[in-house]
Amino acid sequence: MGYAELSAQQYFRFKANITIKEKKADGKFNLTKGTLYYDLNTRKAVYDVTFPEKAIIVITDTAYISFQNGKRTSTKAIKEFLDFSLFNLCLTGKLDYYGLKGSPYTITHTERSDSMVISTWSPPAQMKKDKGNIKVSSVNKRLFGVLVYDPKGTIISKQFFEDYTRIKNLWIPTKVVSFLILGKEKSTQITEFKNIVINESENDTMYDHVLD
Repeated sequence: MGYAELSAQQYFRFKANITIKEKKADGKFNLTKGTLYYDLNTRKAVYDVTFPEKAIIVITDTAYISFQNGKRTSTKAIKEFLDFSLFNLCLTGKLDYYGLKGSPYTITHTERSDSMVISTWSPPAQMKKDKGNIKVSSVNKRLFGVLVYDPKGTIISKQFFEDYTRIKNLWIPTKVVSFLILGKEKSTQITEFKNIVINESENDTMYDHVLD
C-alpha cells in the first residue's frame, strides 16, 4: 500500500484558524478571519467567519453558499475548488503533485535545479481548447509552487506553499501565496493556517453544516 493510499484512509478531518489577506486587481484590500472545518466524508469546507462580520460560508463540489444569522444569503456555482484545496490535498496524500497524479493530466517534461524538481503536466487532447499546462515545483519532495497556463501558454495563476509544519506525520504548508492574473490585472491572496487539528472528534455539526 502506498503512502497516498494510507493517508487517504488515515486522515479525514482538517480544522484550522484561518486568515485570508487579499489585494484585488483594483487595489482594494480585504481581510477575512475565522475557522475552517473540512471533512473528506461530507465534502464540505465550512468557514466560520468572525471578521469582518460573522457569517458561515460552505463550499461543496458545486456551490459556494453564504449564511448570516442562520439564513442563506447567497449561492454561487463553483467547481474544482475542493479537489485542489490545500486541506483536501493534505488529507488525501496528494499534495506533492498538486493532485495531478491519477488525473487526466500527464507529465510531459521534468527538470531539476539543485534541490528543486519542476514537472510540466499537460491536459489530454480533448481538454486543450480550454486548459493549458500546469507546472509543479517541489523542494525536498515538498510542494513549493504551481503555475497554471491558459491554452495559449500565458500564465494565469501562481501559487506558492510556504512554512511547512508536521502534524500527525503530515507535512502541511501553513502559508499559501496566490496570484491570479487576468490580462494586465493581477490580484493577490495570502492564506495562513494556524492551530491546525487533524481528525478532530468534536464539532460534528460544523463539519457537516446543514445547507437548508
